[in-house]
Amino acid sequence: MLMAMDISSGTPAGATLRQLTTGLAIAYPIVAHLAIAHTSSTLTIAAIAMLALVVLLRPLARGRLLAWLALPGLALGGWWLSRAPIPALALYVPPILVPAFMAWAFGHTLLPGRTPLIAQLIRLLHSPQEKPDEAVWPYARRLTGAWTALFLVLATMNLLLAALADPDGLLLACGLSPPITISQQWWSWFANLIAYLIVAAFFLIEYAYRRQRFPRQPYRNMFDFFRRLLATMPRLLSRTP
Repeated sequence: MLMAMDISSGTPAGATLRQLTTGLAIAYPIVAHLAIAHTSSTLTIAAIAMLALVVLLRPLARGRLLAWLALPGLALGGWWLSRAPIPALALYVPPILVPAFMAWAFGHTLLPGRTPLIAQLIRLLHSPQEKPDEAVWPYARRLTGAWTALFLVLATMNLLLAALADPDGLLLACGLSPPITISQQWWSWFANLIAYLIVAAFFLIEYAYRRQRFPRQPYRNMFDFFRRLLATMPRLLSRTP
């Protein structure tokens, strides 16, 4: 039987694992861009492995059998990429799927009978004694919709630019001639840097507006907000099917 670690958010192991996965998530777009810039299959494999570990590290530490069984598949995928004629094609997938998944994570909570994701977060951040302003709830629904729209736009843009990239774009890889082409490196700049800056700018602008619109918050500053957000993330994820 596989040994499981105690990786709850309050344990040293949990904090170390969180820092490691955060570091890998931050390093991924940098390594992915370098893989495109240098046409390196080695860096391509390293980038895909980093992204896979972001997903697998926590279940691996918990001793989940499926996560351990995924490791041979990951190794086999790396071997296949090392021999693939166009290994860079694998790097087109995450910038499309990740924002698409985020759009789903926010958007499906807007369906009838569900609580918008931002509203769920607000309830977790506030103690039962701290009741938010009633105007927060319609704002939370609109903000959840705004995040949904933003991630949908980013997924669509990444797909479109990947299709038009030259060389080794999706259309060219399928033997089709795109009506226009863009440099593959420009696709990488957008997918692996500009898209993240857009998300960061959206968050910072919304955070500044929120502090003005709703000054009575349970957190003192942005650092305290992120600390509380990370602490509530396991409960938030458990509420989101």
